[in-house]
Amino acid sequence: MYNPYSLEGRTILVTGASSGIGKVTAIECAKMGATVIVTGRNEERLHETLASLDNVGKEHKAIVADLSVPEELEKVVTVAEKINGLVLCAGTIKTLPFNFCKRESV
Repeated sequence: MYNPYSLEGRTILVTGASSGIGKVTAIECAKMGATVIVTGRNEERLHETLASLDNVGKEHKAIVADLSVPEELEKVVTVAEKINGLVLCAGTIKTLPFNFCKRESV
């Protein structure tokens, strides 16, 4: 049966996924069938989030990174080379339309 909300076959990157809205969003995306890449600064809590993602056969990933550090942001871009969706829950970005976001403002 067709489900317009299915994320099956999609890869979603969720920032700020070690707690709060980011963690819950990552879990819900996985429940909807997505392969999820989670990123956050707290390694222990990020791996707890990763363990909560329960899709059999999915290769979810965790990237410990502080997105305000350019080298760590580059690491995220390298590991998450192809994504279908991006959820920005890290508390380091101004509220702007995505097309107006500059690397310097992250």
